Amino acid sequence: MTNINWGQFLNNFANNFNKMTAGTVQNNLTYTANQTEAQQTTLAALLPNTTTQLSQITAELDALNQQQTINMLKELLNLPKNFESLLSQLAVNSGENSQTALMLLSAGLDSEKLSTFLQTNSKEAITNLYQLLAQYNQLGVSIKNDQLNLMSKLISYVSASSTSDTQSLKTIMLMYLPWLPLTDPEAFKLEIKNNTSQSGTSSDDSITLLISTQNYGNLQADIIKTGEDGISLKLVSSETFPQKEFVSLMKEEGIKYNMNINFILETNKSFNKTKNEISKTIVFMNTSPGVNLFLVLISNSVIKNSHIIDSKENLRELRKEKSNNGKS
Repeated sequence: MTNINWGQFLNNFANNFNKMTAGTVQNNLTYTANQTEAQQTTLAALLPNTTTQLSQITAELDALNQQQTINMLKELLNLPKNFESLLSQLAVNSGENSQTALMLLSAGLDSEKLSTFLQTNSKEAITNLYQLLAQYNQLGVSIKNDQLNLMSKLISYVSASSTSDTQSLKTIMLMYLPWLPLTDPEAFKLEIKNNTSQSGTSSDDSITLLISTQNYGNLQADIIKTGEDGISLKLVSSETFPQKEFVSLMKEEGIKYNMNINFILETNKSFNKTKNEISKTIVFMNTSPGVNLFLVLISNSVIKNSHIIDSKENLRELRKEKSNNGKS
């Protein structure tokens, strides 16, 4: 049996949905079975025609991890692979600057455009998914697959989230932080309200992140726009958090976007993880309507890089545990 790349398969299916007629698949559907050799085939040829094949495919789908599931969902929803590309599509009053970072730094989030985007793409995605199931049935195969059922539920969840500005932004951010559960209300909390600067005036140019890590206690990141071509990132962390590693990762983001990031670093003993405390990753984000999109992008990077550092410590602890077990 051909080893099916399910992400590519679903993407091809969605792209060719409008070319299909009832019970017929055009022969021009292109499917890449592997990265080195492209094959021309029909959709029917990709679908299982025996119970054995169906069980093999079911096993493949069940083995997909959370990140692969979200990647499949993004393909069905026709979302860009990069978060900055998505934000560029959602920008309002962005001007004509061709440099992504500067364009986003001068743009605010168009919440209405985001909600419409999610509603439209969710409808198309669920239609494509049900058409996929119909193609199984045409082959005489009755499929009850947990992964496809999960995908249907996730698409419905995305559609439902489009009715709220807060939930829409939260859902979109979680799509690009695939290790955070999409539907867990405790893992990522987002608050959108009018922020007030120190001068007492309303400000859309700041975001506050509170992050609970598994190994390093708590972090607070205040991300503030400074002028037309820079941002300030104030990080307050526990005493054990490796701030130098975090700054190094964030500087790479600055170089990537040709953007100056000014760092302010502090520690707070109250952020330390207490002994024997069992922690999990939790993120709280506070922002305002029409938030600056480059700050949203950097917020995503702060959460991502905090997770990278936290995950490295998990791996170190796992290796240490294995090493100790090997000596005993």
